[in-house]
Amino acid sequence: MVRVVAIERLSSGDLTTLATDRGQVPMNIGAVLTIGPGPGEVVETLRRRVAGIRRFRQRLLRPGFGAGRPLWVDDPAFDVAAHVRRLETDDVMEAAARLVCTPLPKDRPLWTLRWVEGLPDGRIAVVLVVHHVLADGMGGLAVLAALADGMPEAALASFAPWPTRRELRADALRRRVAGLGTLRASGRQALAGVREMGLFGQRPSLAERSSLLQPASDRRTVRLVRVPLRELLDVAHVHGATLNDVVLTAVAGALFDLLASRGEDVDELVVSVPVSGRRSGADLGNQVGAAPVAVGAQADPVQRLRAINASTQRLKQQERGHSGLLLGWLFRELAAVQLGQFFVDHQRLVHTFETNLRGPAEPVSIAGRMLEEIVPIAVNPGNVTVSFDVLSYAGGVVIAVVADPEAVPDVDRLAGLLEGQLAELLG
Repeated sequence: MVRVVAIERLSSGDLTTLATDRGQVPMNIGAVLTIGPGPGEVVETLRRRVAGIRRFRQRLLRPGFGAGRPLWVDDPAFDVAAHVRRLETDDVMEAAARLVCTPLPKDRPLWTLRWVEGLPDGRIAVVLVVHHVLADGMGGLAVLAALADGMPEAALASFAPWPTRRELRADALRRRVAGLGTLRASGRQALAGVREMGLFGQRPSLAERSSLLQPASDRRTVRLVRVPLRELLDVAHVHGATLNDVVLTAVAGALFDLLASRGEDVDELVVSVPVSGRRSGADLGNQVGAAPVAVGAQADPVQRLRAINASTQRLKQQERGHSGLLLGWLFRELAAVQLGQFFVDHQRLVHTFETNLRGPAEPVSIAGRMLEEIVPIAVNPGNVTVSFDVLSYAGGVVIAVVADPEAVPDVDRLAGLLEGQLAELLG
């Protein structure tokens, strides 16, 4: 009888994540869930549901030379109690930032969940942190969906045996041979990635020097800006733009104002925005590229919005998500010669990162209790000292300003400037 063993290799996007996970902070992403009052057993429900997510019961295995890419294998020692624990804190956001900046143990599944009790009116906060190699932002939303009421709870499957080294070598050889047949398609995708990053037919320009780019520490702090979704959509509709165009306009305006308050005169800021190549929202892993959006220092926010919209419209006319292939190759080659971290610490391609995720349009519940808010938190290693994570959920939008407190001691000023820019746009 022939043994059939599923071998789940990491994708090229996952490998890029591992190649860049060398910095002061780990490549983690997190979310803070605020769950409303009620009688439901939230923690026990979360334990049961999170244990039913197969990837959450798997660990990463690096098979060594000749055996191919790293792969996911079931962890026979998996214990949900080692991952789901109570957290004592008076400041949920600061505690969440510390958790996201804490490396996860590599010898077990790459995630952790903490819950905080004692919030006003019996609310509970839940902090979920996963390594970026396990899921990107959209994959993280798929995880959250699996925790919500109304989704079937997966039965705990028996642990699959690990593939033998012989099986891994044979699988690696098959994949190499199959890869030869996709060289032409890979070339087309790489060319599309060059276009997506704005490099086609021109030399890449360096981002202007500013205090936004400097060595970052191993800490982050989070400030939140909240705005009604309907108001953002109305402004976007009036100008033929998207919600993310409006947010980018406000983010850039706030950064220009912050730099001006520091005595810095910058003509252009470059914001990296993710470009998804995802075909299914239920998939985990990493299926995303990056596109730089250059924003000029227009004093009029409406002019800035129109310029951003023109840039993002050009991006949408191209094949999407293929820059991940190009970036993946670049970062992996740099990492192979021990230059990956130097590049990340000294890059001058972008000033900041902005991610925008669309959460559920209607409120969802966990254990019969309303999920009131979802706050995304992602950290970036290297010399980018502040980034912006945006998520819409149930009629509201939360913008998390994630900053290095040492390099951005004026983060409260930045959050206030962002609120002011949004208020000006919303009229």
